[in-house]
Amino acid sequence: MKDNLISVILTVYNREKCLNRCIDSVLSQKDVNLELVIIDDGSSDSSPQICDRYAATNENVRVIHKKNEGISIARNMGLDNAKGDYIFFIDDDDFLPEDALYTLLSLAQKHDTDLVIGNYAEYNDDISLKRIIEIPEKYSNKMISNREACEFLQLIYETYIIIVNWAKLYKKNVWDGIRFPDEVIKSEDQFVFPKIMERCEKIYVTDKVVYNQVMSEHSITRSSYDRRFLYHPEGNAEILKYLLQKKYYDLALFNFRDGANKLMRCNDVLADEECVNEIQRLYMIYHDFAVYLLPYAKYQDKFRLQLFIKSFGFYASARNIKKKLKFKKNRESN
Repeated sequence: MKDNLISVILTVYNREKCLNRCIDSVLSQKDVNLELVIIDDGSSDSSPQICDRYAATNENVRVIHKKNEGISIARNMGLDNAKGDYIFFIDDDDFLPEDALYTLLSLAQKHDTDLVIGNYAEYNDDISLKRIIEIPEKYSNKMISNREACEFLQLIYETYIIIVNWAKLYKKNVWDGIRFPDEVIKSEDQFVFPKIMERCEKIYVTDKVVYNQVMSEHSITRSSYDRRFLYHPEGNAEILKYLLQKKYYDLALFNFRDGANKLMRCNDVLADEECVNEIQRLYMIYHDFAVYLLPYAKYQDKFRLQLFIKSFGFYASARNIKKKLKFKKNRESN
């Protein structure tokens, strides 16, 4: 077990309040050989000094300081400097159970996998447990196919475990030639998802909790809407292309609805000229998806697609009417 080096990649940006907890949880992992590669992405608080203190007292900790350029470039730098046989990502406000990496590595070796997907728990800012994610039994504690892995996309409102890069142990060669798009600073995981799925022939899923996500109010994924949120529907479009390539049309239809709804949400709240132009560009991409999917859709989906093809406004109006009717029905039933 100790012959297999795990490169834990930690990108850090202004997390002085929780950084010790994160790093301590990595360094306290039991029965594994690991290196911690920390990329300080131009932090302006005391995070750089905290990282340097750990590097000074732990031979398996390396710190790279760089100017602030966003999480994608930082993660890529971590991948470029990783020396391990396996790759594991962790965010700077999260932390690990003490047996997380041992659990993942044991399964990776037992089943000779390219990727092991673990379960995770959500914690509040005060580190009180919020919930433990429930992975459906049909996917748990077994090898799954590419199709089954992509089926997780339909659980996106319950868990986004298939999309995120954390809570997973990858063979390092999975990442050969794959990097996050430098310009993307949000939803970067979506952009590499198709490439990772295509590269992984053997995938194992465990329901064991191997990651603790802190639902920080200051996290970029939970911040107020701005132009960065346009990366949501754009990344979603990359996944749609992949699902269509694989001929997973039912999954593509679900993913289309999810992406279109995210695009409409951006359209509702982003009004500056640059965002309006970007929304129109993305609409045309989704318009082409809708045309392609139309022959594979059942009646209700076919109607939605036809509205979308006709006009973004028609589709948005129909969605709003449906939401109002649903709200009225729920209120009357209560």
